[in-house]
Amino acid sequence: MADINEQIAKAEEEIKQLQNRRKKLLSQKKNEERKARTHRLIERGAILESLLEEPERYTNEQIKHVLEAVFQMPQMQEFLRKIEAQKGAN
Repeated sequence: MADINEQIAKAEEEIKQLQNRRKKLLSQKKNEERKARTHRLIERGAILESLLEEPERYTNEQIKHVLEAVFQMPQMQEFLRKIEAQKGAN
């Protein structure tokens, strides 16, 4: 009986260790995803600024309105559909 109780205790300790490892891995995954998103946002912001003359003249709200207008254009909608179709073909 003592042997069984010892095995149970050992198994419970292993469960705790695995749960802690899982938490650590989930945290690591979240951090990596956050870093990737931050990097992507910085890159895309840099691309946008490179296309504008004197980008500091514009407010964030103005930039948002410009992008909203561009993305509503039929040409942009067609372009986005083509990109999606190409992704599906690959």
